[in-house]
Amino acid sequence: MPMGFRVIALTTLATYGMLAQAATPVGTDVSTNAPSMSAIQVRIRPVTSGSPRLAIVMGNTDNHDYIPRLRAVHALGTDLSADEVKALFALLDRKDGEDALSADELNGLKNDVVNALKKQTKPPADLASNLAAMYEEASHDEVWRDYCIQHLGDCYPSIASSNDQAMARQVLWSAADAKGGTIPGTAMLALCGLAGRPGFDQGLIAAKALAMVKDEVAGNPGRMTALQVCARLGNRQVLPAARSLVGSSASVMLRISAIGCIGILGDASDKPLLEKQAASSDRRLRVAAESALKKLGKAKP
Repeated sequence: MPMGFRVIALTTLATYGMLAQAATPVGTDVSTNAPSMSAIQVRIRPVTSGSPRLAIVMGNTDNHDYIPRLRAVHALGTDLSADEVKALFALLDRKDGEDALSADELNGLKNDVVNALKKQTKPPADLASNLAAMYEEASHDEVWRDYCIQHLGDCYPSIASSNDQAMARQVLWSAADAKGGTIPGTAMLALCGLAGRPGFDQGLIAAKALAMVKDEVAGNPGRMTALQVCARLGNRQVLPAARSLVGSSASVMLRISAIGCIGILGDASDKPLLEKQAASSDRRLRVAAESALKKLGKAKP
């Protein structure tokens, strides 16, 4: 597979009407026959862009360290050429083991590269398609795929083409259907931020968030976020589930999110439940319940 710049064309995505549905699921071992990382050398993708200001960013100097490369990203400016953008897309497509940085450092660097691309005087027209393609490629680090969904939601308002918008909507809704991990919650936040725009019906988003709260398979991170989305969208139908979670043996963080949701959407009948949590031996629950009680007092009867 070529190591250079990869772009999945929007026309291809639109033609098939779906985005890599057959991609390997997250968590699947796709390297059974491959040598372990300890047995192979890090593969660094060299990219010759002809741009001196990208040399450090790309790791094409003797110093591959994180901080100098991050500083170089921050100094890129807002006038990148088409070739420089292509080189940066190649960097974004790097996976763990294809750069001298650790996985966490590489994700952090790539996150700031996307921020730099979004700040361009003329943002790249194919930024959204590249973010979608990298999200759909399950061999990318899950944290990076989460970043791709976050950035896709953030850049959606600047997408000019209706085809590109349709592609982005499909990816965001599909990501909200993922199970486990942080991606479903990140997708719900993106959908919530876009609620009210064409293709982002607020009622459907609120219903999706409610379904995620009730779905134990969705995982705690997604359910925690979905509770807050319900609160932000004023979906009071979540209250029975939120009340049940508060008094359950669910994780403390999930219960805290449910308490916060009740503080925003609840009524006077929720006061005893919150007062009980305000007397909890767990300081985290106490603080959350005390805050919710203050908000509850300001709610309309």
